[in-house]
Amino acid sequence: MALATKLLARKRVVTYLPNLNSAVKYVRSFSISSGNNKRDEDEFFPDEFAQDLGPFGPLNKRLPLPGSIGPKFENKPYRVVTKSSAKANLVKPFLENQPEYRHCEVLDQLALFQEEDGFMTEDSHIPHPSDRLEYVAQECPQIMKLDFKTLFPGRDIMNGTLTLVTISQKTDNDMTAWNTDVDEEREALLAAFVQGAKEICEVLESGGYWADFIDPSCGKPFLGPHTNATLFETDEVYRKLGFEIEDLGCCKVIRHHLWGTKCYVGCLFTNAPLSHPIIEMMTDS
Repeated sequence: MALATKLLARKRVVTYLPNLNSAVKYVRSFSISSGNNKRDEDEFFPDEFAQDLGPFGPLNKRLPLPGSIGPKFENKPYRVVTKSSAKANLVKPFLENQPEYRHCEVLDQLALFQEEDGFMTEDSHIPHPSDRLEYVAQECPQIMKLDFKTLFPGRDIMNGTLTLVTISQKTDNDMTAWNTDVDEEREALLAAFVQGAKEICEVLESGGYWADFIDPSCGKPFLGPHTNATLFETDEVYRKLGFEIEDLGCCKVIRHHLWGTKCYVGCLFTNAPLSHPIIEMMTDS
């Protein structure tokens, strides 16, 4: 297993589903239940937290600091701040500068690394026989962002979070062959992937995140501006994402660790973190 794959696998979520329709159904239900994602200032600074500060509690909960100063809220999904977490967030910046705090952080990371052996092996997740879709979201390390930089001109993916989502659909036909059955199945899987990826991106964008996916038919971003860069499913970069690329002489084919060459792969990019409900899609199911 390549080193880049090990780095990615330490922070990833894996889900197996019966088909892509199951994933789309979940995305739709999340979109409906989350509403318009408008945030209430009371959820950033609960009344009980403000009261707990006594006379020093903020008069304007959006501008809690002296001089009516407050953080700039961007249009992103939020996490409700409870009294305990709010107090912890106020103290954490001061602790992070202390050598003892950094020492404990290193020890925690070392313990986690030893517990997981640094990465998750391929047999850590076993799908049900009826599952025909593998959904893998991985946090992209800085060094791998260079592989995708030219795909998104005008967007700075080198800074901040970059999450990759690979959606692998199990096929009935072996993709090493080329006949009418293979061609028709690929066209159907392409249509399903494009529609599903569009809906996932729409939900993420409605929450204030950027999201785009690669059109398997041309290897270019579906939503972004034109670029000469491409990322086809047989690109060598997929080796770093846990796949194998086989050279058949006349062509190349991607190989899945479970389904071999009976697989159709699509890729989605976003700056939403792994903790976002859409990204960690039904990982407990």
